[in-house]
Amino acid sequence: MRLLVRGSLPLLLFFTLAYAQGTGIPPNESRTIGTKLPDVMLIDSHGKSFNLYSLRGKPIILSPIYTHCSSACPIITDSLKKVVYKLGTPGRDFWVLSFTFDPKDRLEDLRRFQKEHGIDGRGWKVVMAKDSQELFKLTDAIDFRFMSEQNSRDFIHPNLLVFISPQMVVKKYVYGVVFKYEDLKKALDYAEGKEDLLERLRPYLFFVGLLGFGVSSLYLLLKIFKR
Repeated sequence: MRLLVRGSLPLLLFFTLAYAQGTGIPPNESRTIGTKLPDVMLIDSHGKSFNLYSLRGKPIILSPIYTHCSSACPIITDSLKKVVYKLGTPGRDFWVLSFTFDPKDRLEDLRRFQKEHGIDGRGWKVVMAKDSQELFKLTDAIDFRFMSEQNSRDFIHPNLLVFISPQMVVKKYVYGVVFKYEDLKKALDYAEGKEDLLERLRPYLFFVGLLGFGVSSLYLLLKIFKR
């Protein structure tokens, strides 16, 4: 029995992680972090067209979803809703965009999704790309890869949020379907340029370590020669 439990734990962990991150291929962050998003044209649930760059000046929490999803996307949206108002007021402190990547979604789908999840449609907008070209510009920019399941409107996709800086730069990904306040607060601070000292120094840690190694080696050599 004990052997069976031990054998099942890795399998259970695998399925837990797979569900949290989604069944799609996760983004290649080395290709996207620090890059600027394209100024794509979006349409909100009211039928209003607007450029993504019209939201500049505040960070954006971008949530890729599709409105006919019956599994991860509703959970992601409801979990985000539980946390997001603890972070501040959407529209005043930051923007939230529930962005459908389903090319077949229409205005009525956006309105239904918005109503079902109690989204205000102002500071937190449910949006779609103006056309397929704009859609793939944005999904390519965040390296969000998805594929449709055969004979279905369901998609295989990673589960994540993308945090965008006020200057429209990709700053952080948060993976999963259920989110903690602490994780989203840290990601939002990072998007706003309030990252902690360790994050700021991370690119230089290798050189600092190398310098420390060199100084230590020189000190030891001097001690040896003094003998």
